[in-house]
Amino acid sequence: MKKVSLVFLSFIVFMNMLPAKDYKGAEYRTIESFQYGRFEVRYKPPMGTGILATFFTYHDFTTSSADWNEVDIEILGRYQNDIQFTTITPYQKIHESHSFLNFNPAQDFHEYAFEWTPDYVAWFVDGLEYYRQTGDHIATLVHGQKIMANIWANDQGTAIGGWTGHWDPDILPVFAYYDWISYAAYTPDSGTTGTNNNFTPQWRDDLDSLNSARWQKATHTWPGNRVDLEPDNIIFRDGKMILALTDANNTGFVDHSPPKILWARAKGNKLTVRYSEEVDSSTAVNISKYNVPDISLNSIELLNDKRTVKLGTSAFDSSKSYTLVVFGMKDNSPDKNTQTYDVKTINLTIDPKFPLRINVGGESIYEGKYLADQVWTEEREYGYVDGYAESAEDSPDIGGTEEDSLYQTGIRKVVKYKVRVPNGIYDVILHFSENAFNSAGKRIFDIFVEESKIKEAFDIFAAAGKNHAYNVVAEDIAVHDGLIDVHFSNWTHQPCLFGITVEQKSTGIGRGSILPEECKLYQNYPNPFNPKTKIKYSIPLKGGYRGGGGPSNLSIFNIHGQKVRTLVDRKQETGEHAVVFDAGGLASGLYFYRLTVGRQIFTKKMIVLK
Repeated sequence: MKKVSLVFLSFIVFMNMLPAKDYKGAEYRTIESFQYGRFEVRYKPPMGTGILATFFTYHDFTTSSADWNEVDIEILGRYQNDIQFTTITPYQKIHESHSFLNFNPAQDFHEYAFEWTPDYVAWFVDGLEYYRQTGDHIATLVHGQKIMANIWANDQGTAIGGWTGHWDPDILPVFAYYDWISYAAYTPDSGTTGTNNNFTPQWRDDLDSLNSARWQKATHTWPGNRVDLEPDNIIFRDGKMILALTDANNTGFVDHSPPKILWARAKGNKLTVRYSEEVDSSTAVNISKYNVPDISLNSIELLNDKRTVKLGTSAFDSSKSYTLVVFGMKDNSPDKNTQTYDVKTINLTIDPKFPLRINVGGESIYEGKYLADQVWTEEREYGYVDGYAESAEDSPDIGGTEEDSLYQTGIRKVVKYKVRVPNGIYDVILHFSENAFNSAGKRIFDIFVEESKIKEAFDIFAAAGKNHAYNVVAEDIAVHDGLIDVHFSNWTHQPCLFGITVEQKSTGIGRGSILPEECKLYQNYPNPFNPKTKIKYSIPLKGGYRGGGGPSNLSIFNIHGQKVRTLVDRKQETGEHAVVFDAGGLASGLYFYRLTVGRQIFTKKMIVLK
């Protein structure tokens, strides 16, 4: 939890005496402190920029920043497939990692955990280890820490970038749902759970009601927090603990706010509308409630997030401006709050010219062909999410390129980069140079493009040395939602990026209608896994399968060649497909998954790790 230093306890008391803030959050914390152990939670955070819902431990008796100890799981509402793991050690030294998730954490409950030991801190999602920290800083995590869960809003002024993204009070109220929290003591060589059975369960709280012998409700705040922590915003209902983020006048588990349009974006004959909250499904798809002057509306669809609507329309004219009016939209809360009407200017997507080149981190166009960089918002065609500009213009010339300046200015600590493109197939070239470190092992990260891991444990220095251009190419990237999404999961230090080039190879029309030219079977993710993983594959355009696709079979085999599961066995349409495989009931070990399309057969390995 990224707080600004509180040097003395008296300063904390002083902060509690400051004027009340306009917004209210919540924090649930143990009375007892714990040293080492396995800390677990099952919860569902909310969506929305500027906010986060967390599970963490914190040394609550800090008399100076020299005593700071903290271990965090932070899920930021701005991301639909990311989680942040952090330790904060004495003098508030932050050691953090963003990790890619192959699901949207706001759409369902998942289990999250971390193990804190004298030798390491490791984080887990649904039983699978995602990230581990070792090194000298772990030895400084020695103070007892309280177990905490909270929801709050980061105060970063009016900046549209930054850690949590811009603040928009229109999303309020939002709620985080906690199903249970458990603690297992660190008992090396004698436990029954966790890594190597080194932990012994002590208790699990199902959060049906307040256990005042174990927990307390916080009432403070801190600099950099937009909210006061309000006890009334901790609610127990239907076997869950609910942490609420509200305005000052509507605290608790109540929703008196009708849905608002956050943004509307059009391209060709499609209009996408995003609401501030989940909307009533029957109302959302009532096309008579939508009106765009001079545009006809002919189809409508509510997406899985229940807050995004796609409308089929007549074509938009890029030389004109348009306004969307929505009448009587209801939200999905028990009260079914209903708006009278809402109005939003429609942003028109502009198709880029290819190859599209971006001078990442640069404030100006480079060499007349690399566009100046910018922070991502829904109103823009491209940009970076989180991160800070860094420059090495005083460094030696960059080897391996004639475009030195491109590789001397970039974005450090970048989490995502987004580029709007027409649906189709693309090659994405990412430009890197290690301008800070003089040896390998200092900066290591994974790269995902459209949910596919294209580079694992990438070390720029190991690949190219210092001050030397190095490009990573992601080929044949299929885009079906009009947006290329590049994600960086960092393991050591902070990812960086210096440029992007996007080359168009072919185009498709509509969601899910990309027509690949060859059959592909991708590596499952996550891998190893327990118990679920996703397998992606494509049915090709050629080979007689145009239009209707063709017969396909996806099956799982053990190391003896025996079939243990059939996941797909039917005719499928041409395009990209994905299947979630649940290995429940199977033993740990090596397995194979085989895709058969016509006479083509593809096989890959996977590991079940329980």
